[in-house]
Amino acid sequence: MKKGKFSSLPLGKILLLALVFFLFWPQAYGQYREYHLFGLVVDTDSNPLSGVDIFLQDMNTSRNYRVRTDKNGKYVLSGLPHGRYQVTVKKEGYETRTFEWDFSQPQERMQKVEMETIILASGEKLKTLASLKELKKAVEEVMQKIQQNELESALSQLRELAERFPEDSNVRYLLGVTLGRMHRYEEAIPELTRVTEMAPEFAPAYQQLGFCYQSLKNMEKALENYKKSAELDPANYTNLYNLGLILFEMNKVDEALGYFEKALAAKPDDLDTLEMVARCYVNKGDLPKAVEYLEKARALTQNEEKIKFLDSFISTLKAQIKK
Repeated sequence: MKKGKFSSLPLGKILLLALVFFLFWPQAYGQYREYHLFGLVVDTDSNPLSGVDIFLQDMNTSRNYRVRTDKNGKYVLSGLPHGRYQVTVKKEGYETRTFEWDFSQPQERMQKVEMETIILASGEKLKTLASLKELKKAVEEVMQKIQQNELESALSQLRELAERFPEDSNVRYLLGVTLGRMHRYEEAIPELTRVTEMAPEFAPAYQQLGFCYQSLKNMEKALENYKKSAELDPANYTNLYNLGLILFEMNKVDEALGYFEKALAAKPDDLDTLEMVARCYVNKGDLPKAVEYLEKARALTQNEEKIKFLDSFISTLKAQIKK
């Protein structure tokens, strides 16, 4: 059997083949490892921020890169090697932000990547946010004190808050409510009036003003504020009841009845409102209708004293009906 001959290639051809192998196989073994990044930095009002420094540190090699935003808040960084980076964003007068960018996957070609917009809050904005957070916590504490009837402590804290946050309507409102609960109506009225100027659509402020004026026997002003509250919050049965009560005391029975009926529509099982509707019908001379509402109230209550009162009232009216 004949043996095949092994023939060797000249050195020049070997070098040529090696060069061809290197040139035509890069996509399989030597992928492109750089990125082209671009993006935008803005403030909390979406205004572009110029002169913002963006520092990138490779978390494996500690190699550093830096880019700065232009006058339009834009930045471009070309030729960034693949890897994981710790990113620090700085500008004087603004918060410093730190986060990570991950470009750990090598690419076949330079990859263009539009980064998510970076938002920086100014130092002043951060102070404001911190103050608002503190204010929110303080208001919650005050509300708890009011609910627990710790009015002196609540008042002291509210006065301090009013000095620090003079334009905060919540503080002014709670101050007015607290003074009202302490029967200091003349002091409460200016605070609540200020709230209506700061927040004209805030119905509870008008309701509290109505209560203060009613307590001071200024029925015209009480009526004015209760009506404004009812206009803004027509489903508030307490406000509707108070309106009806004032009108009833002013002998405006038909108008009072209208508000009492609206209050009943909002809360059908309210005993006081049922009784006042009955009293309106008594004044109008419709005693059977009055008995009807009193019997509804009688069926709803379990209070012995109230039951005795209603039974007596109903009996008196029925006796008059028989005459």
